[in-house]
Amino acid sequence: MKRLLTLALSALFILVGGMRAAHAADTIGTVDYDKLVRSYNKAQLFSDDMKTKEADLEKTRAEYVKQIREAKTKQPNNPVAVDQLQKSLEDKLSTKVNEYRSLQESQAQALEKEMNNTIETVAKGKNLSVILAKQTVFVGGTDITNDVLSRLNAGTATTTTK
Repeated sequence: MKRLLTLALSALFILVGGMRAAHAADTIGTVDYDKLVRSYNKAQLFSDDMKTKEADLEKTRAEYVKQIREAKTKQPNNPVAVDQLQKSLEDKLSTKVNEYRSLQESQAQALEKEMNNTIETVAKGKNLSVILAKQTVFVGGTDITNDVLSRLNAGTATTTTK
């Protein structure tokens, strides 16, 4: 009789434990962060802006190299002046690169914060307690990517074609 009671209690604990696991699985959500970055209008505008700024930096660098070559050609007997010009242009380029990196970092952090806050808001609205990257989940979970994208893109301009 004790053995039967022990088996019955063990079965009950296993059943309850399985139900808890099933309930926990229902509170797990997933989000495809790569899709968010690719499809979020602000992220695309940010990416386009950064590409434009990178191209401008490359043009500036090329112009500085051209100026240095011309100075070497025009003033072959004055290496000090050429070195001073080169140092000055390198400093200007370095300043521009640092400004670009700082802007890029701050804007990327702001976008990431906005996306993460929206993920949290959607997760709370769906009573999801855990959100995992979709790429790391083999099976299960509630995908909230499209809900997050809808919320993020609501009220933002779409990217323009060039």
